[in-house]
Amino acid sequence: MKKLSLLLFLLGVILVCGVGVYAAAQYQEAPELAALVEAGQLPPVEERLPAEPLVVKPVDSIGKYGGTWRRAFTGINDFHAFGRQVYDAMLRWPRDPKDPIEPGLAKEWEWSDGGKVLTLHLREGMKWSDGHPFTTADITFWWENIELDTNITATPHAEWVIEGEPMQVEVVDDYTIRLKFPKPNGLAETVGLAFHGNQWPLGFERFGFFAPRHYLEQFHPAHNPDATYELFEEKASDYNTERPVMTAWKITEWGPGATRLVATRNPYYWKVDPEGNQLPYIDEIVLTLFEEVEALNLRAIEGGIDFQFRRMSLSNYPSFVMNKERYEYEVLLWPDAVPSKLCYYFNQSIADPGLREIFQNPDFRRAMSVAINREEINEVSYLGLGTPRAFVVVPDSPYYEPEFEQLWAQYDPDLANELLDKIGLKKGADGFRTRPDGSRLEITLEGMEWDKATTDEMELVAAAWNAVGVRTTMKTLSRELYWTRACGNEVQVATWTESRAIDPMVDPLWVFPYDERSWLAPAYGNWYYSGGQFGDEPPQYLKDMMTLYDEYKTTVDRDEQTRIAKELLRKNAEEVFVIGTVGLTPNVVVVKNDFRNVPETFTTDWIYMAPGTLDPCHFYFDR
Repeated sequence: MKKLSLLLFLLGVILVCGVGVYAAAQYQEAPELAALVEAGQLPPVEERLPAEPLVVKPVDSIGKYGGTWRRAFTGINDFHAFGRQVYDAMLRWPRDPKDPIEPGLAKEWEWSDGGKVLTLHLREGMKWSDGHPFTTADITFWWENIELDTNITATPHAEWVIEGEPMQVEVVDDYTIRLKFPKPNGLAETVGLAFHGNQWPLGFERFGFFAPRHYLEQFHPAHNPDATYELFEEKASDYNTERPVMTAWKITEWGPGATRLVATRNPYYWKVDPEGNQLPYIDEIVLTLFEEVEALNLRAIEGGIDFQFRRMSLSNYPSFVMNKERYEYEVLLWPDAVPSKLCYYFNQSIADPGLREIFQNPDFRRAMSVAINREEINEVSYLGLGTPRAFVVVPDSPYYEPEFEQLWAQYDPDLANELLDKIGLKKGADGFRTRPDGSRLEITLEGMEWDKATTDEMELVAAAWNAVGVRTTMKTLSRELYWTRACGNEVQVATWTESRAIDPMVDPLWVFPYDERSWLAPAYGNWYYSGGQFGDEPPQYLKDMMTLYDEYKTTVDRDEQTRIAKELLRKNAEEVFVIGTVGLTPNVVVVKNDFRNVPETFTTDWIYMAPGTLDPCHFYFDR
């Protein structure tokens, strides 16, 4: 009888959660929260947690409560310094990018009607940081009063529009909602719910999937005739210390003239560890404001940061290593999901018809790629710490195929000259080449004023191209001027520090001409993105890639999406749409010796909100 009673008791406390299965007789909480409960200022932890909290599997170990996590940032436009520590979306990117999308605020989801209806099941009993219930009303408020309000959002984001028709939202109950589309929506899970599925807005970025209706409704002109959109934006801001959140920490200190940002533990946070301890472990995050990156780095070098890789300069790596024992921290090198620290786009839609014909020839792009000495660039610009490679996705990507890693990436100036001769670009007596019509072949390589390392790289690449007879001049501009020129189809050869190399299909701007940011052919990208209303009509080989992506967008079958993505990326690699040089350059990661649950190695990626997928809520101090 005792055995039966014990079995029934265990069955009664088993909670099937988003990550694994949780079994515990009761929950535990931070001592500070327990004291508030004892004083009658906070409900018991069992009442603050949802019926099925998400269980976070530790990277290494169960943690301890307490401590202040010291970080640094450079101002409000550096929001990711905080925002990536509080990554809590409707669905989640996995820690291992090759794994499927994982549950988040939604504990379950399923497709029906051939991929045209997505049903989300929220965790029953979740609460905002002020204790108010989180329900489907917070999703419909975002959709009806933010996403569809043209005073706030000019047009609904692309992941919620199929063939010009926005999705329809159907509320089943407080915890169940259906998203309906005219065709299968292959971007809903990844782009819509894992990448953009945070609370609206995410810092200065205008993405989101839910917002606190109970708080913001009073400031919205549709609900309050005395309200203004300016006031609404102010109250919705992440920097508003009064606004409720669903994240592990809530900003509680920030304002005009502030020199630090403080975020404090959310007592209603909806995650626990496998032993039933409510997360987060750490009491608060404090970000100190620095106007200069070098001053920020000096603070880290002298032991004033507990864990951070953002804004840590690779050029300071020797100083970090030299001081780590004195100031009691470790220095890790985490590869960044950047296929190339700088990449090179030959503009295939450039207005000059002669250059356009040359740049559209894949043998020309292949020649310019093999003319580059990547090993030299790695040593000169990146301390030998990067990986010379072609411009392809990184090994952690589900689309990675190792045979393309070095395709057309060998240093072979003889082959470069052979290919250039083959396509009719003849050398003159001065050693420089002419176009097929006999006129001089001259190109301008443009870039942004990044730093010395990338400027040095551009100079080496320009020299390599001059060495094979393609007269190349180099020009650097401010970000504002350069970005406008590149998106305006005015740059012949553009450069950028490119990312999107774990899942480029989330924002495929470098895979094919997707929009004006696709500097491999901005005018063709405009044509695709506008549905043919703007830009230039592309040649058939690019139309074929656009058609493939359209197929990707209209299937929810993950295996089929993977097949299509690999086909697109093979074409991109074989025809060298983008030239890469040195990728996977590491982030310098500073970790205090007593800061726990940080892995030795991890591939960082801004789209995957690194280090958000490591669950910062379970970082802790071992003191």
